[in-house]
Amino acid sequence: MAWAGPLARRVVSPLQFLMLLQLEEGPKYGYEMLKLLREEFDEVWELKTGTFYPALRSLEARGFVETDLREETEFYLLTEKGRALIDGFEERLEEGSRFTNRYVMAMMRWMPLSLRARVFEIFQKLSEENFNLYPNPIDIFDGVPDKERKLEFLENLKRVLKARLKVVETLQQDVMEGE
Repeated sequence: MAWAGPLARRVVSPLQFLMLLQLEEGPKYGYEMLKLLREEFDEVWELKTGTFYPALRSLEARGFVETDLREETEFYLLTEKGRALIDGFEERLEEGSRFTNRYVMAMMRWMPLSLRARVFEIFQKLSEENFNLYPNPIDIFDGVPDKERKLEFLENLKRVLKARLKVVETLQQDVMEGE
């Protein structure tokens, strides 16, 4: 039986989706898109041209983008099919986020103790680097003009963070009392 989870319905790769989002702003030439991605993922992921351009050509072959030759430079434009894919993103984001959350929770729960110690070291290092597991909520505010919805979102976020902080404080207290 084929797996029917949210990742099985993926139409484009995460890299290709970022390419489509860049083109939502308007036409771009390939190197311009590649440069933006390299800057965004600096020191985390070295995007190679051998990965980037085949992914871009695949988007074109499947009708998500089209090419416009301007002064011997290929500019890529988002097609209606590409725009429709972006417009349907909300459903996939919610479904994918729920799946990812459950997946990570299961992975952590079932992880052998020997691996937990190594994973702990990774999280320790990331915490020292001020690693942000979640995107900045303010980044999504530009598209939401409704002040009440923003305030409701921030209240919910504050409630969740307070609950997580309470868990952290309890664990911290347990560790201190255990010494």
